[in-house]
Formats: sequence, C-alpha cells, structure tokens
Amino acid sequence: MDILRATICLLLALPVITALFPALNLAVLPPVAPTTNLPLPMWQGEVTPLPGVEVSGSLPWPSPLHLAAAVWLLGVVLIAGRLALGVLTLDRWTRQGRAVQCPTWLSHLDRLTRGARPKLVSTDHAASPLSWGAAPGVILIDPASLAERQAAPAILAHELAHLRRHDWVFLVLSRLTLALFWFNPLVWRLHADLSARSEEAADAAALQTVDRHLYAKALVRLAAHPSPRATTAQASTAIAADAKSLKKRIACIMSDTSARRRPMTVALTVAALAVVATPLAALEISRQTWVEAAPPAPPAPPVPPAPQTPPAPPAHLTLAALAPSAPVPPAPPAPPPAPMTWAALPAPPAPPTAPVPPAPPAPPPPGAPGYSYRYVYNATIDEPSETRAKARREAEQARRDADAARAEAQVQRIEAQARREDAARARTDATRQHSLATAARITATQAAAMGERARVEAERHMVQARVEMRNGAVQMRIGAAEMRREAVRLQNPAYRAEKIADNRARGNTVTDAQLIELSRTLPARAAEMERNADTMEQRGRTPA
Repeated sequence: MDILRATICLLLALPVITALFPALNLAVLPPVAPTTNLPLPMWQGEVTPLPGVEVSGSLPWPSPLHLAAAVWLLGVVLIAGRLALGVLTLDRWTRQGRAVQCPTWLSHLDRLTRGARPKLVSTDHAASPLSWGAAPGVILIDPASLAERQAAPAILAHELAHLRRHDWVFLVLSRLTLALFWFNPLVWRLHADLSARSEEAADAAALQTVDRHLYAKALVRLAAHPSPRATTAQASTAIAADAKSLKKRIACIMSDTSARRRPMTVALTVAALAVVATPLAALEISRQTWVEAAPPAPPAPPVPPAPQTPPAPPAHLTLAALAPSAPVPPAPPAPPPAPMTWAALPAPPAPPTAPVPPAPPAPPPPGAPGYSYRYVYNATIDEPSETRAKARREAEQARRDADAARAEAQVQRIEAQARREDAARARTDATRQHSLATAARITATQAAAMGERARVEAERHMVQARVEMRNGAVQMRIGAAEMRREAVRLQNPAYRAEKIADNRARGNTVTDAQLIELSRTLPARAAEMERNADTMEQRGRTPA
C-alpha cells in the first residue's frame, strides 16, 4: 500500500517537476543529408503557396499534435467529471439521509471509534454500506444492512478502517492520476491494484476487533447484494466485494497469518522510484537540423603586376651619367637539394633484446641505376627471449594451478565447516529434544495436579450451584406470586390508567387493551414459573 501510494504521488508530481526542474536536453540526430556527388531525386510533392500570399479556400486541417492534445483533454474531462459527479452524488445522499438512531449500531460505533466519531447516515439510495470523505468522514448504510444488527461490528470496523487509513483521499488522488494519464494502461492497472489492496488492508485492520467468522459471513452476505452504482463507486470505498475478489478476500480473512512490516524495503523502493522519475520528468528531447555549409568561394584571379615606370632623369646630365653601365651579372643558381641519405630516413624502433643490425652499404649517388629508398633489416632469432617467454608461460600455468588448488582447499574447508555446523546443530537438537521430554514429563505431572484441583473445584462449584438453584427456585416462586398480584391489580381501570400514563412518560406506548390482555396471561405465566421453580429445587436437592 505504501509503495502504491508513493507511486500515485510521484505521478502527480511529474508535471510540477517538469515545470520547476531544469530541463535535460537530449538531442536527436536528423537523418543523414544526401551527398553532393549523388544525383538528386526528382522533386515529388504538392505545390504550396508562397509565404505572405493569401489563399482563399477551406480552413487548414489541424496538425496531429493539436488532435492528440484535444483527445487527451477530452479523456481528462470525462474521468475528472465522473469523479466530481460521484462526489456531488454522495454529498446529496448524505444531506438527504437520516441519522442512524439504533442503539446497537451507535454502541458499536462508540466502541470502535478512535477520536472523532464519523457521521452514520442511513439512505435508501445506497445498495451496500460505503464510506467517503476525509477523517472523520461519513458512513452510509443501506436499509437492508441496517436491519441486520448482528453484522454491525463487521461493517463498522471495515468502514472505520478505511477512514482511519485515509483510503478515500488516496482514491481521489488515484482518480486524478488516472485522469491525467488515462492513455497509459499501466496507470489503469495501478489504480485497480490500489483499490484491491485498500480493501485487503481494511479487512486486516477490521479483524483486530471483530471475529473473523462473523466478518466473513457479513462479507458473503453483502457480496450477494448488487454493487454500488457506477457513479458513486468512482468516489467511495465500499465493503461489498465482487465475485472476482471475494474468494481471495475470504481466503485472506480465514488464514490466521499476520502481515510483516518492511519499512526499509518500502523506503528503498520509494527512493528508487523518485530517482528514476525525476530525470525522466526533466528530460526534454530536441531535434537537430542540418545546416548546409556555404560552398567555398572561387579563388581570386591573379593580379597582374603593375608596370614599372622609368626613373626620372636627374636635373643635370653628365657624360658619365649617360655612359652605359656595366651589366650586372646574373645571380648564381640555387644549389641542388642534398641527396637523400640513409641518415635522413627515420630509424625503426629496435626491439629491446635484438642485437644492433650491421651497417647498410653506401647508397649509390642520385640518378644512378638501382637508387631507391629502401631499408633492409636483418634480425636474428633471440633464443634467450623465447626461453624467457616459455618460462613466463610455465609460471603463469603454475599460478593458475596454485589458484585452482587454493580454491579446492577453500571448498573443502567450507564443506568441513558445514559438517561441523551440522554436527553442532544435531547436538543442539538432541539437547533440545531431551529438554522438551523433561518439560513434557513435568507438564504431565503438573497437568495431573491441576486435574485433581479442577475436580475438587468442580465439586465445590456443584455444591454452590445446587445452593444457588434452590435460592433461584425461591425467587421464582416470589416472582410468580407477584405476577398473580399484578394480574389482580390490572383488572382495576384506575390502575391501568396509571400504568398507561407512567409508560407514556418514559416514551413507551401502552394501550388499555394490552393491559387487559396482560392481566389474563399473567396467571398462566405464574403457574409456569412455579413449575420451573419446582424443577429447579428438585435438581438442587439431588446430588450429582
């Protein structure tokens, strides 16, 4: 019950967690964009109007999201409205009903109530007893159940258990959860399980104050009646069981087993539910979109060099200036790149145990036949490395064998310990059996002594009973004489009028005809009482 109630509260808290907690975005990748080198498919679709251009015609069809929201809202309104209608119906029945005045029902209600007493109302609309409202709440009784006073303790104990456990409050919360998540079949199953477990918990609480046989008979009788109306069943808790759950409830009632409380298990389960529900409520799924990258810009055309302008002539020309200057020798060509040598190539990592390879032959000059960039490495087999690897494998195998031997020894130690524990338990059982035998002999001796004392006590009680029977016979004769005198007095009209007035003052209604009939029957009753007194006196004088 605690786990189911916590689940209901977590489901109702999911919208609040979603609104208050920060969102955990989970990005969903879009489909892979088509590559540019593949031929594009031919366009297939419909012609849509350009943005900003009004198109006259029929109204646009709502989106699937809007349709789903409308269907969900319709389900919420139907389930919540049914619950509200049930609560209003129960309130109307309570206001129109009559307060129960039966002393039997009220005395049992006072005996079983702890704290504030709930309202006990009789109504013709209810088909079976039911309770509703927050504590102290209201208990509605149908006329058929009200007439069966022997079932009052069972019915009141069950309905008071519902009110003390606040089952009606969690029933309303469960209905609200069902209204929010009506599309989920697991929530319907959760609501059904919560209702069934509430009835079983109320049965277990009622059996603490009521005899289980009387309770089972009352439950079977109520199951034969029609169930409460569908509207009120949504907003109340009734004792009447249906045919499916009656067999299980009767089996639980008749089995003398007490339920175990497991607070640690309940706390861990509720904590696990909260840990799982909180991230799910804050999870928000978003969709990524492809951003088409802009094509690279074409390279800019080379800019032609600007034409060089001749230098301006100097202001004063001389013959030396006009003479042609010596030509500037051209710059020497760049030296050719250095030929690739073996030293320029990166040396491969040498094995840690391999010997140093011999020096390679000198390479031919560049351009010569057979010039290439190859590296020849001649490695020799390292016999010591193979030996060490084999030794390592043998050592590893030896370690595995040692581990297996240790495991086998551990198993043997565990078996030996188990045998020792079995022997110790056998010795303990033998000692216990011997103690039980000794205790049984002592108990038998005590039982014999108790039997003797019981026999003596019984004889004493028999003597006392015979004395009491003789005294009772005397009292019965006195009562018979008083009845004859009362019969004579009732024949007087004035005495009868006095009796009628006395009964009216005490709230009873007695007629003159009834008193005359009583005066006629009292002598016969007195004679019968005297015969019973004679019989009792004879039994009191006869020894057992």
